[in-house]
Amino acid sequence: MTTRTVKPIQSSVGLPAERLAQLRALADRHGVSAVEIVERVIRSAVEAGEIEDTLPGFAEVAVADDDVLFVSIREASLPLLNRDQAHLIAAVIDAATGTTPLLNLEFKSGTAMGIPLGYGHKLYVGRHAKAVTFTIVDGKTGETTLRTATTASIATDFARLLRKNAAELVRPVFQLTDDGSAVPTVFFRRLVSDETTAPNATAIGETR
Repeated sequence: MTTRTVKPIQSSVGLPAERLAQLRALADRHGVSAVEIVERVIRSAVEAGEIEDTLPGFAEVAVADDDVLFVSIREASLPLLNRDQAHLIAAVIDAATGTTPLLNLEFKSGTAMGIPLGYGHKLYVGRHAKAVTFTIVDGKTGETTLRTATTASIATDFARLLRKNAAELVRPVFQLTDDGSAVPTVFFRRLVSDETTAPNATAIGETR
């Protein structure tokens, strides 16, 4: 299987020299790059509802059913994700960008963390210089199917989209292990051990 490697595409926007000088001055004042200033403007527009909250060209995130998300990166689809998997990926991305560090998880350039997605499939999130990298490994063949990278800002937006859409899902009661068997989730175990059952309730399978 051939690994599809997608490098970030750089685009150019024509600005009058005077505006470019002002943009650089604004970036210097805030201690960021000129690109980050533009990305902040775009993020503000998303938050204000002026443009759609999407990441065209990089990722698609959508609710596929009551309890799973469809997620693709550079048009390469991940296995359907449940709520906990989406939150885990978002947390690792935030750690890779330095937004929210995770305990005992330090991302240095050239390192990555593998996130299991069931049936041996994995998504690796890592760092390369200032970029955040994403690698998809197929569980059936063990082959790498996609390598790509993006800016920390876009990766942070991706993590936010995962959490936003995951919030619309119901919590799963079963999860699949790498061998394909279904086991109760922590959420399900808490449900069945909950002692706040309504009085006189009929147990599942019981008849009156």
